[in-house]
Amino acid sequence: MRRRSLSLLLLLLWSSAAVAQDQPPVPKVGNPHGPMELDCKLCHTGASWELSSSSSFDHSTTGFPLTGMHQQALCRDCHHEPVFSHIGTQCADCHTDTHRGRLGPSCSDCHTPQAWVDQPRMREDHNATAMPLVGAHERVDCDACHTGAVSGDYVGTPTECYACHADVFEAATEPDHILAGFSTDCERCHGVFSTTWGSGDFIHAQNFPLTGAHRLAECVACHSDGFAGTPTSCVACHQMEYDDTTDPGHIAANFPTDCQACHTTTAWIPGTYDHNATAFPLTGAHRPLDCMECHSAGYTGTPTDCFACHQLEYDNTNDPNHLASNFPVTCEDCHTTNAWEPSTWDHDVLFPIYSGKHRQEWNDCAECHVVQTDYSRFECILCHEHNNRAEVDNDHSEEPDYTYTSIGCFDCHPRGEN
Repeated sequence: MRRRSLSLLLLLLWSSAAVAQDQPPVPKVGNPHGPMELDCKLCHTGASWELSSSSSFDHSTTGFPLTGMHQQALCRDCHHEPVFSHIGTQCADCHTDTHRGRLGPSCSDCHTPQAWVDQPRMREDHNATAMPLVGAHERVDCDACHTGAVSGDYVGTPTECYACHADVFEAATEPDHILAGFSTDCERCHGVFSTTWGSGDFIHAQNFPLTGAHRLAECVACHSDGFAGTPTSCVACHQMEYDDTTDPGHIAANFPTDCQACHTTTAWIPGTYDHNATAFPLTGAHRPLDCMECHSAGYTGTPTDCFACHQLEYDNTNDPNHLASNFPVTCEDCHTTNAWEPSTWDHDVLFPIYSGKHRQEWNDCAECHVVQTDYSRFECILCHEHNNRAEVDNDHSEEPDYTYTSIGCFDCHPRGEN
């Protein structure tokens, strides 16, 4: 019985081995991502082999942190193969280089993960080139200047204005650039810092800057005969204004044609002639006078002495009578430009009567100037105790050049003192 049971057991073991040899072996499952020692649950769930939307995998542990737009990319956008280590980390590994390598391998010089087209950053870097982006160029898109058969091929782009603005140059009619023979060196007239191409930013030649009313004038107002050899003198354009002016008449007065001596570009009228820059500054009552009151005979050789204009006042004055009294014609000795009357004659300058011993010793000019028609004559003897000539002669017997006359008194006593 025991022998029979043993035989049956051996038969069963042999049968099991035979069945096992007939079935294929169960393969061992490998990691499709290659040699990567990470827990599958970081990206997958037990319910599905699909990627988990709540993956906690930290990509920065790979040495390539996801920033900017890279955070929005799906894994398969960069990892086309399941073996993640089979991928480069350079920009060109994922992004087609439209520049064909002619700008170098470092895409980060112009692009960032925040935005592939980061124009503020690109403009900043562009300013380090031979063509800084200023004025209207600061707002222009890259492809507006960098055109060509291949998009993004920026190498060899010309930097002269005409290369981009030839159509504007040829279409210009105010003025016609081609007809006027203008240079294609556009920046001679249009500022590189300008915000527009139009005439508002036009830069005139430096030998005749446009200021004041000239800024509003049309080009043809001065360049009616073309743009070459245009004169820069005022009278070349303003001869009509010069000829037609009557207040004062420029032609009759023989005014110089150096218009800027009296006028500015701000306005032709009123004139801004600065009389104070001449040998005869206008002060006091002279300031509101009309030019013709002094320049009735013209503007050349006009005298500057007072008497030349005020002889009538000198001749007609009778208190005192200047003409009869033989007053000097240096009017400024007694008068000022503030007013002809009252005069400012200070008698004390010649002989003190308001101070010294003669102060309050007289009541009227005639007490000394006994001849009213001649103030150059005066009397000293009539007022003083010198009526006895013999005594006066005796008192001055030792004085050389003594004479018994008022002039003699003044010669020895010019300030009225003993």
